[in-house]
Amino acid sequence: YIVKFHPEFPESKVSKKIVFSKLFQGTEYNDGLMRTLIFNLNNLLKEFIILESGENTLLKRELILLKEYNKKKLNKLFLKKFEEMESTLDKVKIRDDDYFMTRIKMQREMEIFIEINRFGKKDYIQFRVLSVKKMSENLTDFIYLTTVSYNNLMFEESPEIIKKYSTELLDIIKEKFLEDENYVAGNPILNLYKLQILLHKSGNEEYYIKLKDNFLNKQNETDHFDRYNLLNVLQHYCIIRIFEGNPEYRRERFELYQIALEQKLFSLYEKDYFDDMLFGNIVLVAISVNELDWLNDFIKKYSHMLSPEVSDSTKKYSYAKLNFARSNFSEALKLLNSIELTNYVRNNFSVRDLIMKSMYELGYYSELYYQFDAYSKFLRKNRKNIESLRFTRANNFLTYFRKLVKAKENDDLKLKSEIEFELNNNTEIMERTWLQNKLSEIKNQ
Repeated sequence: YIVKFHPEFPESKVSKKIVFSKLFQGTEYNDGLMRTLIFNLNNLLKEFIILESGENTLLKRELILLKEYNKKKLNKLFLKKFEEMESTLDKVKIRDDDYFMTRIKMQREMEIFIEINRFGKKDYIQFRVLSVKKMSENLTDFIYLTTVSYNNLMFEESPEIIKKYSTELLDIIKEKFLEDENYVAGNPILNLYKLQILLHKSGNEEYYIKLKDNFLNKQNETDHFDRYNLLNVLQHYCIIRIFEGNPEYRRERFELYQIALEQKLFSLYEKDYFDDMLFGNIVLVAISVNELDWLNDFIKKYSHMLSPEVSDSTKKYSYAKLNFARSNFSEALKLLNSIELTNYVRNNFSVRDLIMKSMYELGYYSELYYQFDAYSKFLRKNRKNIESLRFTRANNFLTYFRKLVKAKENDDLKLKSEIEFELNNNTEIMERTWLQNKLSEIKNQ
């Protein structure tokens, strides 16, 4: 916890022996004592994390109290606590699945309370109709929320993986959810999810505009988790439009990322490292709109927030991309060759792509053919781990890159025309714009 959230403390400085020497100066190291101390601090940390989580934790504790009052038949205390919790929940702005689950559990306690006291002096049966109505409403909200949030997570899965899921019941609930206009309108989170589903189904820009307005102007209606996911939905739409031949959406992507940084949307969870995939995407998008000075400032400002496990490689790769964009190809290649490749397929893709492009720009054609062969083997080896569309785009990139080098070396006019036709008509190619630019250069030589 200390190393992760307080990087100002180097890991070597918080080892057991060093901490012991600071706490118990002049005393011989006692591993048993340190283990006991760490165990107790761990328990304290758990309590701290629970307390830090805030409002929902407080409600859960109140719910325990409500349940105990009911068990012990402390009717006045039960009703008072129930009323207090109702009042507290009425003021909650972000009504997520935890909110509705708390409501459901409260109503369940009310049902038990009515049943326990049905033969008592006071007639509590008057609460039953209202209780059943509220239970029905809260269950509906909870089911809708959990179903459509799961549906939104499915957006990011490949078609091959989705086929393996049994989604029949989810699809029925989702269709009912889309039809239920009145129910959705009263809940900002449900309305947000509805717009996301409609955008995914139709691709209609009307829904994108509404979602973007929500992202810009309605931060108080959704929590960090939902806003981060909304950012991904908006970015996904822009990517589709770019691949369809609408380059103006590159600037749109850049502006969305600027807003995300202002809102401190650095990762899925609020108090976590800067997501390295997000970091890399921001680098790519900034370069695509030629915001190179901005990018340099971004890397300096935010790279220290990356996880120590990926910080060095991500920072080097980002500076390599920046140097490549500034035509400092030798420096880019130097940085790339200093990156230790891991088993993480995505990072391998990114580094290998840029190494090959740098070699091309430097005229290292003989070495480039070795890279082509290594890249081809890498694709075949990892075929099962690569989503099909990404595999297709990467494989096409390799195919046309080979042809480009061959056309350049042999000054083959027929091959140049063939490449131009195929690049113009096939949008499923990684680095398509770069390939088109390089082809244009060799045609004009």
